[in-house]
Amino acid sequence: MRSRLIAPLGLALVLAVTPMMSLAQTIQPLDRIVAVVNDGAIMASELEARVEQTQNQLAGRGINQPSNQALRSQVLDRMIVEEIQLQMAREANLSVDDTELNRTVRGIAESNGMTLEEFADALEADGLTLAGVREQVRRELLMRQLQQRRVASRVNITDREVDRYLEQQGANEDRRYRLGHILVALPQSPSEEQVNAAQNKVQRLSRELANGADFAQLAASESDGGQASNGGDLGWRSGDQLPSIFADVVPHLDVGEVSEPLRSSSGFHLVKLTDREGGTQQAVIREQRARHILIETNPNRDEQQAEALASQIRQRLLNGENFAALAQEFSDDSGSALNGGELGWVSPGQTVPSFEEAMNALEVGEISQPVRSRFGYHIIVVDERRQRDVTREAQRRQVQDTLFQRKVNDELEAWLQEIRADAFVEKRL
Repeated sequence: MRSRLIAPLGLALVLAVTPMMSLAQTIQPLDRIVAVVNDGAIMASELEARVEQTQNQLAGRGINQPSNQALRSQVLDRMIVEEIQLQMAREANLSVDDTELNRTVRGIAESNGMTLEEFADALEADGLTLAGVREQVRRELLMRQLQQRRVASRVNITDREVDRYLEQQGANEDRRYRLGHILVALPQSPSEEQVNAAQNKVQRLSRELANGADFAQLAASESDGGQASNGGDLGWRSGDQLPSIFADVVPHLDVGEVSEPLRSSSGFHLVKLTDREGGTQQAVIREQRARHILIETNPNRDEQQAEALASQIRQRLLNGENFAALAQEFSDDSGSALNGGELGWVSPGQTVPSFEEAMNALEVGEISQPVRSRFGYHIIVVDERRQRDVTREAQRRQVQDTLFQRKVNDELEAWLQEIRADAFVEKRL
């Protein structure tokens, strides 16, 4: 109410001393809504900031930029899909713990050859802040969690698929490919007219590329894929990380060659092999036999109470009480509590990052401090460590993970199209 009263008062004072033409020049436009997304909104200031960021990315990569109108429309479409996912993540009570967030931000700094302090200084020089980048990373990690949870439920890997992969996969395992990607998207359950229009568009793009058009520029201006703002660059992928639709095509492309249009449930694809190189395989992995006690937060136990209870249990362990008995009494991980908190042999990547980082830092037999993850507070003990060659069983598990991720990649674009179609969206550009 206060701001509503101040504005007319200020206007009256200006009118008393300023002609109308000068008044029009002095009033600053207010922020406005450019898209309504379910019960949320995207503001013009947010869109312009993202457009500027995208323009800087394209300029940094030497990619000719599309028209401002086309770029704003593409960026807004991506922001709408992000907003839908973030709303779904909030509804599902998903969160990103500080350990995972800090490790990801440190990784970004290190990938740029900087310490965290140097990275913060570089951001400030570019008019950004470390807090702003942390928030952007947090949003991306939330969306990744949601995608894994929602898309994973669609994916099933059979023993026959694993057997077939092991039989057929050979030289491709130790190869890495850098790919460019253009997607002409199709909606869920497209009409024949929509399919024909998308097919005509991808064939036109294919002809333009064959006639010498720049792939990155076409991707930036025409692609519906998530990496359009990066010129369609998918980065480096090993042979076993290629999406299924690309797996039979990419190994046979020459560097610089673009595939024929490929059809999937999400639309039509053009993929370019930008570069390839040999890779290496890890023959030995380190496993840890660990136990834990998990204390969750719940409606009757807030964050402070959960941490306090975990600290009390740790002290009882230090005083000599039996770990298995306390796990059976207190642990909220029903899967391990009945076994005295036993997790068995744990391989790298099988636990959440904060848990794995704390576990790796422990001496054998040491009782950890309470470790926070998105599940709650953990008390961890490592009983034994071993190095071993990758056995057939472990190899099959790795193949299952590979095939799972491949199918997830295939399903992701289709899922994004579905949630976009199901949401209420009103553009106000």
